Amino acid sequence: MRPKSVHLLLLAASAALSIPRAAAGQEAGPPRPLPQLAQELFMVETACTQDRGEVQLTAHSRLQDETNTRLLGEYGVTDRLQLSLVTPAVEGNGDDEESAWDLGVLYAVIPGQSPVAVSAGLEIDLSPDEAPSWEPEVVAARQWGPVQVHASVATDLRSPGDGFSGGVAALLDRNKVTPTLELAWSASEHEYLVPGVFVHPLHQLEAGFGLPLCLGCTADHRQGRVMLTVEF
Repeated sequence: MRPKSVHLLLLAASAALSIPRAAAGQEAGPPRPLPQLAQELFMVETACTQDRGEVQLTAHSRLQDETNTRLLGEYGVTDRLQLSLVTPAVEGNGDDEESAWDLGVLYAVIPGQSPVAVSAGLEIDLSPDEAPSWEPEVVAARQWGPVQVHASVATDLRSPGDGFSGGVAALLDRNKVTPTLELAWSASEHEYLVPGVFVHPLHQLEAGFGLPLCLGCTADHRQGRVMLTVEF
């Protein structure tokens, strides 16, 4: 991982985990839940888990030379434990990563009690022609007024020498519209800056569009991302 990326991630993670002492003395009453401004993000993980018995289904499409779509399902076993499954590309010919099944588990170490949430998870990548990949991760989130920040870091236990991958995302609460800005990187790929927007026409329906911008790429890597999420 590049030194600049490490610095950004550590700064965002430490900020997300810090709780102002002054706020603790000024605010009375029980803490409010951390609002879920976006159920999913395009390239950065979110810290909030599904509620017990809640099911979330997401279609995530990458628009480039052709459309590649993967499906994501999440289920809340408890209010703090979530299981997830990502299918290989069901539309188009995806790359090696998009041809794998991904199994995941996410546990809320600190549940979404405003203004902080922290979760730890494990993702298992089941590629058809490779050994399984085990990727533990930590995700933190924090709210400052209308701005919410998520920061995540993960590593591949199959290749620990390759370093870490991670990302930072800022979300702006505008009621039914949520503008977002993500910075994502990994040891084996370029860094991406992703401006995007999510809209919530109904309480349990979310649609988003993002435009990943490759930082440092010499070739044309323009692409779009579209997400549609429903909960029940």
